[in-house]
Amino acid sequence: MSVEVSFYKYAAIVKNLRGVLYWKGENDKLKWLLSRFKYRYLGLPPSSTPIKGKNVVNLTYPTHEVKTATKLLSKCMSTETAEALCLASLYISPIMTNSLRDFDASIVKTVKTSKEMDNKDWKLHMRIADYTTLDFYTWATENVAEVLHRSLNEILRERRERIEKDVKRYWRLSEEKGRIFLAYLDPLKAVHQCELQKELKEALRKYPDVSSAFGIIATLVL
Repeated sequence: MSVEVSFYKYAAIVKNLRGVLYWKGENDKLKWLLSRFKYRYLGLPPSSTPIKGKNVVNLTYPTHEVKTATKLLSKCMSTETAEALCLASLYISPIMTNSLRDFDASIVKTVKTSKEMDNKDWKLHMRIADYTTLDFYTWATENVAEVLHRSLNEILRERRERIEKDVKRYWRLSEEKGRIFLAYLDPLKAVHQCELQKELKEALRKYPDVSSAFGIIATLVL
């Protein structure tokens, strides 16, 4: 895994980051996506296949301790997937992907549409996904630390309830049927599904900042 990033560089990236890339292969959709961000960054996790672009930045961990979250989730998914999920939380940024199935263990809710989305639609909903991730961040990262003294099932229920309420942001496109264009990912769900509660508690006791990697992440599916 990569070395830690300096605080001033981390702060600058957080300010300008518009998405964490989790991409399989190179295609026209990726070229289109890279062309959407001329002045803002798209972040690439350390284990990802390199992607060339003047607006692509290689992400690193703000502290050594928070890498523990990636190591933990790597027991439930690939290291590359775990890195994308944790770094999206650490950089308070949505994920942009063409491979949602890799995040299956963490998917709480999906939003579908049958509409053919144009550039205007994508621009708007990329911005809304950014707001979703940011607005969840403080509550979700503080909430995950409560697993030390509360039922995990109860905490997961609270997180799902908040996600269900947040879906209304996407009323312009949301439909019962169609393709998935957005998903809500919760790394805490993966912890539950893969029975990693004990390991999470140990990590939180040793490194409280691990909670910063457990935000709820809006993920755009292109």
